[in-house]
Amino acid sequence: MPVSIKPYSDKLSSAFKQEKHRIKNSIGDISIHHVGSSAVGIGGKNIIDILIGVKNKSEMDLVRDQYKSEMDLVRDQLLKLNYFEGNDTHQERIFIASKQQETGEGDFHIHICPISSDSYKDFLILKQYLISNKDKAEEYLLKKELFAKEANYNRQKYKQLKSAYVTKLLIEAKKN
Repeated sequence: MPVSIKPYSDKLSSAFKQEKHRIKNSIGDISIHHVGSSAVGIGGKNIIDILIGVKNKSEMDLVRDQYKSEMDLVRDQLLKLNYFEGNDTHQERIFIASKQQETGEGDFHIHICPISSDSYKDFLILKQYLISNKDKAEEYLLKKELFAKEANYNRQKYKQLKSAYVTKLLIEAKKN
């Protein structure tokens, strides 16, 4: 699926709130944040990124297993979603997406991280930096549009270009 950068939609915030409620009903009292471009209110692929904070790696594995089980039931009965563990899982993060193929507008990316990890902190630092610096948020949107064109709308190439830029933004954010 080619990458497509779209204007921000208020529906994304609403969809996050509904999914957060559903996750809390399934897992219980846990730290859940809306992160990514849709949390900042700028356009993009309009995927809803959700950050779930856990105490440690054992709890991270437990949350993943409980959430996937619950998602199987919910998918069949209500939303017809098929969450799966993606290939962006590593020591500090478990990645779950709402579709096995490349996701698009309105889909969910769930990042489960120990609260003490750099991954968890980086998501929140970048979000706050972009919210506090509207010019940087707008620049980020323009860069995403540029990267999509530069990558000839190839998703893998786009991700590489965007990732390098996000790393630079994060370094900037940590200096402030």
